[in-house]
Amino acid sequence: MSYSDDSLKKAAETKEWLERKINELEIELNSLQDTLAVVNSVLKSSSFQPAHTITKSNSMVNQGSLSSNSYRKSCNVCQVEIEMRKIDDRWGAYILDSDERHKCDNDE
Repeated sequence: MSYSDDSLKKAAETKEWLERKINELEIELNSLQDTLAVVNSVLKSSSFQPAHTITKSNSMVNQGSLSSNSYRKSCNVCQVEIEMRKIDDRWGAYILDSDERHKCDNDE
């Protein structure tokens, strides 16, 4: 089977274009993977909380209630322990054993 000079030239040009495109995409993929690693690192260091740091509210435990309407955790911004409470389908951050809302730089 014989190909014309024109089709061989076109195939060679297509091969060069494909090789350049693959190289460009490999460079972009490496850049995206590096960026993803940075984002993962930031998320891990700033927002991850081990399960053992989240505890039920002492008042709810003392009352024998296992309600899922409140729990304690560390504030992601200022690292103080706060109580998350669900009131009317909305969650809010409160100072422990208080009705006062928790406020920090992030208005959490």
